[in-house]
Amino acid sequence: MMYNKALLLVGISWMAILAFGSAPAEGGKMVEITVTEEKIGKLKPALHGGNLAPPLYNEEIGMSIRDTYKELRPAFARLHDAPLENPAMRLVDVNLIFANFHADPDEPRNYYFTQTDDYITNCINLGVPIFYRLGASIEHSFRKYFVNPPEDTAKWIKIATNIIRHYTEGWGNGYNYDIQYWEIWNEPDIPGGKMWTGSLDEFNKFYVETAKALKARFPHLKIGGPAHTAINEEFLRYCAEHKAPLDFYSYHNYTRDPFGTITQSPAKARELLDSLGYTQTEIHLNEWHYCGLRDGLGNIAEMDNKLKCAEVGAASTLILTLWHDTPLDAAAYYTLTRTGWGVYTRNTNVPTPTYYALKAFGKMLDFPVRLKAVSDKREVGVLAGCAEDGSRALLISNFKTGDIVLKINGMNSVKNVLFVDDERKLEPGEFDFSGNTLKIRTGSDSSVCFVEYQ
Repeated sequence: MMYNKALLLVGISWMAILAFGSAPAEGGKMVEITVTEEKIGKLKPALHGGNLAPPLYNEEIGMSIRDTYKELRPAFARLHDAPLENPAMRLVDVNLIFANFHADPDEPRNYYFTQTDDYITNCINLGVPIFYRLGASIEHSFRKYFVNPPEDTAKWIKIATNIIRHYTEGWGNGYNYDIQYWEIWNEPDIPGGKMWTGSLDEFNKFYVETAKALKARFPHLKIGGPAHTAINEEFLRYCAEHKAPLDFYSYHNYTRDPFGTITQSPAKARELLDSLGYTQTEIHLNEWHYCGLRDGLGNIAEMDNKLKCAEVGAASTLILTLWHDTPLDAAAYYTLTRTGWGVYTRNTNVPTPTYYALKAFGKMLDFPVRLKAVSDKREVGVLAGCAEDGSRALLISNFKTGDIVLKINGMNSVKNVLFVDDERKLEPGEFDFSGNTLKIRTGSDSSVCFVEYQ
């Protein structure tokens, strides 16, 4: 009888564990999170943009990332540096599409669109809109070839105009794609002339002349730029003084601190733009990456580890969460593809922890109404949302927290808990649920958790 009672107790214990979802969470410091029913706006899908479309290069030999890229659910693909990921291909850049600057810009035969057509069409067929950067890719060579000020700005504008016409009006056997955003140049202020060899005064004049011409020709499209490396007040004041169109202002940030400039600067940008009369100008932070581990980068494998690991993933979803309380309108991660700064192991189609962290953020977009959620630890970011059918989700970013236990209050039931860290790839893990409280042990230094609940 004692043996039977022991079996009965064991059976009851396992039934309780199954009811709660797993064995009890133990160990680690406790962090308390509370989710509520209070609706506080909408999630911002446009923050989930990325640089580059799936590369054409090496797709035929098993290197395609189209399917997994689509699963990220990017809000848009910003096309900058495309030739660097597609060697020997004449993609996107003005100087590669119209290679002979002395040719007639009104003759369609002088443009090479074929590869860019495929590159853009593939991306659009995945359901990802295009954000087109007009200009050149970065040059790390000693001599600069294509980032010099155009020798004839009016002609360059004519070429850019025909590129826009090709993709939005069908010019030159083209397309009628709904490509709304057209960005003039990229990082003219980067040191060393890697993107612009002229002076910043020269660039400001170039931007004003180009923006006025393009906006006059395409008043229905959004014309802006110029993707500065940081907010540039002198440029904005020059634009305001010369009444230049600026449908969106773009700048970049590569950071070691998720709580620093990368999340504080949008408020500064909004204040500055408003003070200059650009009250309707969108703010785009369209290159960003957490680089807290960048020191000591060595070989490619080490670069993959330090730029694409769970710490980077947790920092990235934390930044995306914090941006929801800023005036930032759109953002683009650099990059969502196979580059050294991407989310796949370099030059392969194998996703990394950062990929799965950003995929978890993409899953949040199915729960578009934002709910108030609070955490008692700054390094544990929380973003909650609900869907029309009443289902709810919570994204938890555990940034350099160490092994902790998350105590989450305010849930009626839990459907699923998925984990991302250096070992787990957005996959189910252990949790306890009892009395409207969910307990999760993170089990790693940095991680991301995605919870579906009621």
